[in-house]
Amino acid sequence: MHNPPPVSAPASCLLAVGTYTEILPHVQGRGLGIHLLAFDGATATFHERQVLAGPVNPSYLCAAAGRLYSVSEQERDAALDIFAIEDGGTALRPIGRADIPGNAPCHVSVNLAARQLYVSNYGSGELLCYTLDGNGLPQGAPQVIARRGAGPRADRQERPHLHYASPSPDGTHVYLCDLGTDTVACHRVRPDGLETTPVRELRTRPGAGPRHLALTQDGLLAAVVEELSNTVAVYTLDEPVRELARASTLPRDWRGENTASAVRLHPDGELLYAANRGHDSVAVYRLRRAAPWLDLIGFIAVGGRAPRDIALTPDGAFLLVASQDDHFIRALRLDPATGLACAQGEPYPLASPACLCPLP
Repeated sequence: MHNPPPVSAPASCLLAVGTYTEILPHVQGRGLGIHLLAFDGATATFHERQVLAGPVNPSYLCAAAGRLYSVSEQERDAALDIFAIEDGGTALRPIGRADIPGNAPCHVSVNLAARQLYVSNYGSGELLCYTLDGNGLPQGAPQVIARRGAGPRADRQERPHLHYASPSPDGTHVYLCDLGTDTVACHRVRPDGLETTPVRELRTRPGAGPRHLALTQDGLLAAVVEELSNTVAVYTLDEPVRELARASTLPRDWRGENTASAVRLHPDGELLYAANRGHDSVAVYRLRRAAPWLDLIGFIAVGGRAPRDIALTPDGAFLLVASQDDHFIRALRLDPATGLACAQGEPYPLASPACLCPLP
């Protein structure tokens, strides 16, 4: 029996990959469920350890404290699935499931400091807050924070569409991105949930469509990828909250259709990466702590259609890319001097990858 290589080499890691398993309006899903892979940094290769075929459209995952959490992106019967990460990361074991009120959940995150879990409902536009017990399982029904409003894009912004919610580094606040209302909001964490009224709320430019954000480790700056305007904007989060810089995710001469997808901040705290679906690239920036705040360095061609998600290996040596519509993932070795990258190893075939989640 073939044993996958260990993951102790530099840049190696364990990786959970969520996929689309059904045909939806925005994706021809062919995936099997959740894949557990070992990434070998020495050879830039992926090795499959397990496939969990039960979850439906596990389009977003997060891992914390020996648990993997998955949301099923469905209009009806959406669920939160919880798995124990066992045997040094070689196996995932289902340990719980909870119903998700609302529809089309697209993001999940965990606040370990507060023992809370957050789900963003894209379809119905709510933020859900679950309390976690000592085993990392949700206790009872979630707190539901509904939002109101709309944006100027009638085809995408007819009502709130939450796309992201995640805690601040110290766990005292939660930041959310509402693509439908062009809003980034901050809620204070309480012992029994979240304050329902945001303590801070900023409006992005009309029609921008904030999708995801990356916080600096001190929690003072947020880099927001805006899906509809194909931009990355940097905001200061102390008072007064304001925009500091803005840059396109596309080359100036690009005229095709595009929607920005994911944003990741390098462990060095300076290099910033934003993915493009259409141009099929990753824009690379240098995030500065003083004006001009954001410098576009260049673009990495990923060689596959619709890079829905990107992830950095824990040591920052590789950028991993999920090509949703060409059905593979691949590793790009980063040049630490420039932040740019080149493909290394062969693409790893995997149907309809939607989320890349390195395991801690």
